[in-house]
Amino acid sequence: MKDFKFNIWFVIITLIVALIVVPIIFNYVFMWESGWSRGETSDWFTLYGNIIGGLIGGFFTYLALMLTFKDQNDRKVSEMKPRIDIPHQTIEFKTDITDEVFYQSVFIELNNIGGSIAKNIECTLSLPNYDQVLSELEKDKQRLGVKFVESQITNLSNNVTESRKHLMVLKDNVNLGSLQKKYEAKFIGTCIPLVLNPEAKSHFRLEERLSQWICYIVQKRSYTPGLFNDKQLFNFVLEVKYSSEEYGDFKDTFNLEWTHNGIWADENADIKISYVLKSAKVA
Repeated sequence: MKDFKFNIWFVIITLIVALIVVPIIFNYVFMWESGWSRGETSDWFTLYGNIIGGLIGGFFTYLALMLTFKDQNDRKVSEMKPRIDIPHQTIEFKTDITDEVFYQSVFIELNNIGGSIAKNIECTLSLPNYDQVLSELEKDKQRLGVKFVESQITNLSNNVTESRKHLMVLKDNVNLGSLQKKYEAKFIGTCIPLVLNPEAKSHFRLEERLSQWICYIVQKRSYTPGLFNDKQLFNFVLEVKYSSEEYGDFKDTFNLEWTHNGIWADENADIKISYVLKSAKVA
């Protein structure tokens, strides 16, 4: 933006000098009777008028070329810099007809759709609808068999004690799932561009306790029409920081929301519950 403003002012100043200042000086010099000039004044006006006109025309041609080169360079930079994208992704949860709960790790896929390597990728997960989901689960806690347990934890890095709610899934009095509003940043490495290798994708793995909680709710919630509550799963905000040796540091934020996508049995008669984790990049 600064370069753009500079170019505009440079053009304005050049026009003022070329169209106002130069003619005034030109007129003053050639109207001055020095006694040394030869030829008609109109001849001198024509000569220098052509020279100045050519210089002005050349200047604006040069300026147009420079702006064209700058636009092409900006486009190249935009294409070549790393760009992290999170596509919509289908996640299948396995279950069966018994009371047993199958747990699996939940991953979020990150793609580099830019033209250069995204280095030092760091992800920070938070749950924006945390309180709303707790309220909805409170209404159904008897059927789901959950209990809310609030505990005090201490942050060892700054020795600060903070309050954090845990959701406890009761099964033989064992806590099989817990979560918090925001998680510590997690480093997941680098990712090369998909244009170089379509299989080069990075994955952010959710905290184990959070994955367990999601699996539990997915398998135990009611899917009966009229009883299905789509507010019983936590949405995510994922902040992704990464860098490039050539283009500097970047930070993107994504909103991720769950959408139920059906239930079916595979060829082995294993029941699968499908969800789509939809992504929207925050401008």
